[in-house]
Order: sequence, then C-alpha cells, then structure tokens
Amino acid sequence: MIGWLAALAAGCVEPPVSRAPARAPASTDAAPSGLGALSRLSLDLRGVRPTVAELEAAEAAGDDPAAWAAQVDTFLHDPRFGARVRDLYSGIYLTRQDAYAHAAADYGVDDDAAFVSSIGEEPLRILSTIAEQDLPYTEIATADWTMADEVVAAAAPVDYPKNATGWARARYTDGRPSAGILATNGLWWHYTTSSSNLGRARASAMSRILLCQDYLSRAIPFDRSLDLLDPVAMADALHTEPGCVACHNTLDPLASYIFGFYPLPGDGAADAATYHADREALWRLTTGAPPAYYGVPGESVADLGRQIAADPRLTQCVTRQWVGALLGREPGLDDTAALVAHREAMLAGGTTIRALVASIVATDAYRGTEGGVDPRLVSVEQLGTALFDLTGFRFTHLGYDLLGSDTYGVRTLAGGVDGVYTTRPDALPTATSVLVHARVTQAAAAWVAAHDRAGTEAPTLFTAIDFGETPASGRDAMVEQLLLLHLRLHGVRVAADGPEVDADLALWEELYALDGDPEAAWAGVLSVLLRDPAFLTY
Repeated sequence: MIGWLAALAAGCVEPPVSRAPARAPASTDAAPSGLGALSRLSLDLRGVRPTVAELEAAEAAGDDPAAWAAQVDTFLHDPRFGARVRDLYSGIYLTRQDAYAHAAADYGVDDDAAFVSSIGEEPLRILSTIAEQDLPYTEIATADWTMADEVVAAAAPVDYPKNATGWARARYTDGRPSAGILATNGLWWHYTTSSSNLGRARASAMSRILLCQDYLSRAIPFDRSLDLLDPVAMADALHTEPGCVACHNTLDPLASYIFGFYPLPGDGAADAATYHADREALWRLTTGAPPAYYGVPGESVADLGRQIAADPRLTQCVTRQWVGALLGREPGLDDTAALVAHREAMLAGGTTIRALVASIVATDAYRGTEGGVDPRLVSVEQLGTALFDLTGFRFTHLGYDLLGSDTYGVRTLAGGVDGVYTTRPDALPTATSVLVHARVTQAAAAWVAAHDRAGTEAPTLFTAIDFGETPASGRDAMVEQLLLLHLRLHGVRVAADGPEVDADLALWEELYALDGDPEAAWAGVLSVLLRDPAFLTY
C-alpha cells in the first residue's frame, strides 16, 4: 500500500472504543481477476459500486474481452451515465456555484437551493444530453437548443412547456444565435465580465473548456516597469507590448464575438437574462478588435460556434479531457499515440462521447490487466452517489446537497470544487476530507441500519440478518452478512475465517456491549467499512 493510502487508513479506521482490535484495510490481493476493473468502470460511468450480481458475472467471465465490451455497453447506456458526464465535467465547466449576481427572488423563484442548482447545470445538461442521445459532439458549440427545467424557465426567455417539470429541451426566444453552450445564461452567468475585461475572461474560459487552450496558463514576459494600475498604459500595452500582444491578438477577437451577452452597469435581472443583439458591435467602441477566430473573420457567436466545431482541436480536447478523467492523470507525451487512436475511434463512431469512452476503457491502461493501476480517491460526487445507491441516504439540509455546496455544505472541505476559489479536486486525502468521510459515512450507516431493521421495505444492505443475531447465537448469519458487505462495498472476497471478518465481529461485540443495541452495533461496523480505503479509493 502506498503512503497516502496508509495515512487514509489510519485516519478513517479509528476504533470507536479503545479495546477494539486494530483493523487493517481490506486487502485487494484476494480480489478475483477483473473485479477491481469492474468497480472502476461502474464508479466512472455510473457513480456507484457494482452489484453483487454484476461482480459475480465479471468473476465468471474473467478477462474475456467480449464480456468486458458488453459490460461497458451496458454501463454506457445506464440511466446514470448522463449524471456522471455532468459530474466529471463540473470540474471543467466550473458552473456549479453557490451564488449569482442576482438572487432567486429577482426572477420570482422562491427556492434558493433549486435556483443555485439549476442555473449552473444548464450547460452541463446540454453536454450530457449530447452524450446520452449519441449526438455529434460538435453540437456542444452549434446546437440551436438548450436544456431547461422550471427554474431555468422562470429566469430565462425559453419556450419551456407550460406546467412541465424537470429537464427538457428548450429554445431561447430572445433572438440569440444558435451556439450550443456558448449561447447559454448558465455559462455566462458564471463567467462574468466588466468594463475593463470586456469579455476576455469569457473568451479564455471558452478556449479552455472547448479547445484545451488556457490563456491563463501561458507564460507572459512583459516590461516590469509597466504600471499595471494605469488603465491608459495598460490599454496601450495590449497593442504594443510583445508579451501582451502574443495573447491579445487572438483573445480579443474571440471576446468580440460575445458582446451580445455584455451586461451594462446598473442594469437589473431582466437585462442579465436576455441576449442583446444591439450590443454585438460594442467591440468597435471598446477593444477595436473585429470578431475573428484565430485570423478567420466572423460576425456572431453562431459563427464562433461553427468555427469551433470545424476546428480539430475540439475533438482533440475532449479526448484529452476524457483520457485524463478516466485514467486519473494528465495525459503526457507518452500518451500521444493513444490520444490519436481514441480520437479516431470517436470520429469513426459518429463523433459521439460513447464511442470515445468505449475506446478508452477498453485499454490495458484503464483495465490494468497487466501492470495494474494506481488507486484514486472517489470524488465528492462519487461519494454521494455511491452512498445513496448503497444506503438510500442523501446528505442534505434545507434542500441543499451538502456535498455539492459550500455556503451550506462541505463540498470543498471534502475535496471538491466550488468553481470560484477551488478549481481542482483534491487528489490526496486531507484532514478535512477524512473528517467529512467519517461524518457522512456514519450518518449513512445509521440511516440504512434503521431502515433495514424496521422491515417496512425490502432491506438495502442487511439482507442476511434480522438484527437478532449475536456471535454466540447467529455467527454464521453474521459472517455471511459481512462477506456480502465486503463484496458489495469493496469489490473483494474475503475469507469467512480471515482477519477482516474476525476484526469486524470483534468490533460488533465491543459496540453491542455498550448498550445492547444490535442496530447501533451494525451501524458502527458499516461506518468503518465505508471509511475503509477499499471503499474510498478505486
């Protein structure tokens, strides 16, 4: 086990009582061939751990490529795939934020939590719809439709069906050009601008998201004597200072495409919600840079979308993004051949996201069939979806998803991204993420133990016991239950007489001795299993 896994184990598996024996993290050495890869695939494409039936099927199939391909296809068409696309790209789009310049009440919406959740979701919903419906990825910049729910419809001029609920296709009715996510309020309400920035930050964000060309990551040599606080000197430097010109000769023309979304100082919520065709030519009065895409002229944001769709960097970028997301690392020079092959597979498959993902997860680099793969921490989103799938528990308060909010929740404390101050998820455990894991898993374990003991519905996790057993009177049933929990939660088979089961039973007895409550004892054991590195990594 590598060092940070050992640290995670030490932080997460603290015995609730001092006499409980130290419990080592579940070993993956006993995992049958393919089970680790199946868990990885399920968490990446569905956000949940595989079921016992799926694990047993993979166990029987071994390393059969045909069986793997069939499983990939099943997961890619799972109803949860779209949500995973949104979760994976939330760290790229960065539009899931806690507040906007205008409040829900400004648009007649009385649910602040729903307002915050829906506005930033709009561009991500376009992306996931493209993925789920096998549309060409180029529609991300050319689609003449958007996605809206009743909250977005209340805050934007869209033809959302009357009395409808939930997310559905819609079109803006304010005359804005067709340009996929580039024509959405959800994108430009997050990436705002000012009278000095003039859309440049928006253009940079667009370039980063769709082309993997991040202007802010470039090294910019410039005259150190330049007074950065002098607006006249700065405006002149953009056209004369070589370090500034190197970026601005392409950045400013990109920004000139999107002046229709430019907000005028002092204008209110209605102004921010609508497109303003009369402002498209404001570049003439500001930067003086005509709209152009790396030297190719255009006029509207629709032209920009078509130019991006025709640029091979669009599919090269989405390929890099998915390879990075699925392999858990930034692609390097050694990945060049693989990146080319995956992009070609995407193009051959109709430029669809499913074709791209299928190509990536078929490789040894992903499956680890020869050299293995390095473990990754589950993301905040995966933690929430996996716990809900296993237990039925959601970590919410006042309508807010506490794992998806910072104003009311613990998103960045848990290692997530807020889109403003934190733009990269934690790759390693931290003191705060370990604490969040402990508290969330304790709550989830208590929830499912109470649910399953009540017996009013089919049990979720505790399917082999009736909460009346003790090691003296029902050891066999308790052992069977523990074996199922290790398989379901960790994707490994442990021996009935192995050290893991012995430690679990000893912990159960210690907890039961406190107040004689079997439900609390099982909740304690489950919370420890849910804090094990075998659950929190994959």
